[in-house]
Amino acid sequence: MKIKIRNYQPSDSDDTMLLMRTLANEVGLSFNPEKWRESDYLRVFSPGLRRQTLVAEDEETRRVVGMGMVEARLEPTGHFVGYLTNWVVDKKYRDKGVGKMLAEAAIEILSKLKVDAIRVDVGMNFVDKLSERLKKLGFTPVYVVFEKKINAR
Repeated sequence: MKIKIRNYQPSDSDDTMLLMRTLANEVGLSFNPEKWRESDYLRVFSPGLRRQTLVAEDEETRRVVGMGMVEARLEPTGHFVGYLTNWVVDKKYRDKGVGKMLAEAAIEILSKLKVDAIRVDVGMNFVDKLSERLKKLGFTPVYVVFEKKINAR
């Protein structure tokens, strides 16, 4: 298995949509394929923006088997914070280092942007499984986020 980490391309839309559907099912969130397609432009790397989507591609099958969104933003507190969100790896590729490869690439990108800190969103169902892995990458638990649904679409 040879995995390549690269920037998202519009041709990755179908593969990443399947991954996001899996993630949504696993963490109990809703997923709207139409909204996914409409927001495709937000996932394509654009110089000057501090947001991009990384994908892990199996070089043998040419399939996208993992993804994660990377963003850096200036908080109202004045801190420049990097965020890793919507991270998912195909079930067949889990526990094989693909997530770690994606995370290391994201950390490198955010380090070059000189963020003050990097935060990772982790679904409640995965806290136990991912805590030790994230600690090995230098992360520490800081807070829990609660969400209230307003408009279910």
